[in-house]
Amino acid sequence: MALAMVVELPGLTREEYETVVRAVAEQGTPAGALFHGGGPVEDGYRVVEVWESRDAADAFYSSNLLQTATATITAEPRVVMTWPVHGVDDGTGWRAIG
Repeated sequence: MALAMVVELPGLTREEYETVVRAVAEQGTPAGALFHGGGPVEDGYRVVEVWESRDAADAFYSSNLLQTATATITAEPRVVMTWPVHGVDDGTGWRAIG
């Protein structure tokens, strides 16, 4: 089943966020990633993601790619919430997933 998640990264700066997303983007969209959006909040950054499955999210979050991209960052991610996703609209129209 597809999974949505909200993650907060207290203390993360725009420069750090952009460094990570650029490093990941250079390798192409991670397997199973359906959506990623991030932006500043009062004390850092908030990220919203949708993955094809929890396994896909777990594989990315434990990947060497992410570990390398975040090696110099001290912000500790905090998963605020997750929930099952039954459909998405990626700009091409709604479709059921999961």
